[in-house]
Amino acid sequence: MLKIIRDNPKAFLLAVVVHALMIVALSFSIDWNSRHTVAASDVKVIQAVMIDESKIKAKDERKRNLEQDKRRKLEEEKRRKAEQEKKRKEAEAKKRQEADKRKQTELKKKQEAEKQRKAEEDKQKKAEAEAKRKKADAEAKRKEETRKKQEAEKKRKEEARKKQEAEKKRKQEAERKRKAEEERKRQEEIARLRAEEDRIRQEQMAAEEAVMLAARQRAVASERDKYLSLIQQRVMSKWIRPASWRAGTTCKVTVRLVPGAGTAQVIDARLINSCGSPLFDRSVENAVFSASPLPFPTAPELMNEFREITFNFSPEE
Repeated sequence: MLKIIRDNPKAFLLAVVVHALMIVALSFSIDWNSRHTVAASDVKVIQAVMIDESKIKAKDERKRNLEQDKRRKLEEEKRRKAEQEKKRKEAEAKKRQEADKRKQTELKKKQEAEKQRKAEEDKQKKAEAEAKRKKADAEAKRKEETRKKQEAEKKRKEEARKKQEAEKKRKQEAERKRKAEEERKRQEEIARLRAEEDRIRQEQMAAEEAVMLAARQRAVASERDKYLSLIQQRVMSKWIRPASWRAGTTCKVTVRLVPGAGTAQVIDARLINSCGSPLFDRSVENAVFSASPLPFPTAPELMNEFREITFNFSPEE
């Protein structure tokens, strides 16, 4: 509690003043003439304590001074230790320098001795190296001569091998050409035989087609004659002979037809050669129209031909 008061004296004084004002306000609000009694246990009396602010400030000042003295002593102690450490390190550095100097002197002596020893070794090594070099040169010369001999022998064998391979290739090429020529002749003979077979087959097919065409033409001609005869018979059956008709009278009539299912309807009939009398001509035209529908060929070669036909009208006696 005292620590809080020391740290916050103004806040503590303000709290005391506020509590005092509250007590005064409560004292004015109490009805002293009231008959009611207030239990002592329900009223809490707050006692205010007045603290001298100057004493608190003086105490704080003494505390700050003590802390400053403490920090100053700590800093002085730190500087003193640092100075001692510095002197100790300087002494150690001086010892190390002296030791290093002694070591460098000893090292220099050792280096000189080592240098002299190495010079002796280098001299001996040079002599040994020279001897080895001469021996190596002699060995290299011997090996070079051996290598040249081997190279010459290898070259001779390589040339012989190349000649053998060239001769082998020449023979192989000659054999290949001979076989190729034989194959070419064989293929030419096969082609000739195939061409001959194709020619014979084509001639046979052409002959067969000619036979079939002639047969078809004969069949078509027979079919044409058949249907012309049927149409003439059909027209003749529908013809009414005029009374003045003379035997041997003939005429030529052209008929246009529209084909149907096996028959054809007459759409036009006209005489291109008169029978010699308009009465005779009309009797023939009437017979053609009366004969409709007329027989009609089913052969494709004749269908277009029979769309318009011309025939001789020549009734027998």
